[in-house]
Amino acid sequence: MTSTRTFRGIPVSTVSDVLVILFISILAIIHLKVVIQPLVIATLIFLLIRPSANWLEQRFGHPLLAYGGLITIFAFIIFLASQVLYSNVADFIDTSDEIGTQLELKMKYFDNKEIFGYELDTSGIQELVNIDVITNFATNFVGSIAGFTASAVTVFIFLLFIILEAETLPNRIKAAYPDEVERFKKIASNSGEGINTYVITRATVALGQAIIAAMILWYLEIPGWFLWASITFFLDFIPYIGALISMVPPGIIALIMLEPTTALIMIGLLVANQQVWGAFVEPQLSGQRLDMSPIVLLILVSFWAWAWGIMGAVLGVPLAVIMKIALESDSRTRPIALLLSQNPNQYDEEE
Repeated sequence: MTSTRTFRGIPVSTVSDVLVILFISILAIIHLKVVIQPLVIATLIFLLIRPSANWLEQRFGHPLLAYGGLITIFAFIIFLASQVLYSNVADFIDTSDEIGTQLELKMKYFDNKEIFGYELDTSGIQELVNIDVITNFATNFVGSIAGFTASAVTVFIFLLFIILEAETLPNRIKAAYPDEVERFKKIASNSGEGINTYVITRATVALGQAIIAAMILWYLEIPGWFLWASITFFLDFIPYIGALISMVPPGIIALIMLEPTTALIMIGLLVANQQVWGAFVEPQLSGQRLDMSPIVLLILVSFWAWAWGIMGAVLGVPLAVIMKIALESDSRTRPIALLLSQNPNQYDEEE
């Protein structure tokens, strides 16, 4: 009679199988990005628009008409925003020489100045802070958005097939896995609700913050004001650090082009804008419903950013929500979900 070795009550063979699957999944995520990323984006878009599409379907009677109308409106908004963005980027590049000249003048002014007996050396600062670094940051961001736009056709094709499959998939799951139907339905329902809660809340907060930032930057005539507001919107989807990173380029430009007092006031307004939306408005909208540990979120977002760049960082949190909901749905993996949770005691209260 043979004995089976176990680790924490789980057969070692099962643990090794999980590790092999995890390793293969990571390789697929990296090397099959061209296929997997559009599929993930299409799935998230479907989960996001499904409640509104169901509401429209009840009134117009055809799912393709409802989904088609929502997708058309979404695509039109993206088209208009992209036109303004590219125009604003061109204007910023045209003024980059002027910004660079003013930066050199300010560096020369502070070079070899003494503060409290210490002589300033601006050579190191000029290597870190220069117009080329800011321009590269902006163009890389726009390039990432352009890359997503280029894959929009693939996303649309995946989305179309997901919409068509959504009508027949429940019956096929019921026929193939009759004992697991309720579990699959619960995962799909909770995933849709969780993603809607997150995306709607985060989009509202990001849009409000970006609009106010755009007004501040436009009023002070900061070059590329719509570009920096757009970066604020997208980076706000990256938890904890995204919004703060988005303030750095316009803050540097303000210190170069504006009077020191005006520049500091502008930076203070941007920080206050981020804090008001992040610390006060967002908790009132959805707040703690995601129930994910901050360190877990940062690790997951870092992984997706490493694998897929800026778009991966934006998608990191919705993917984390789906993963956690899937883990919660099975008693065997629920302990892992509890480890990922910020408030595991709430599960005991719900039971």
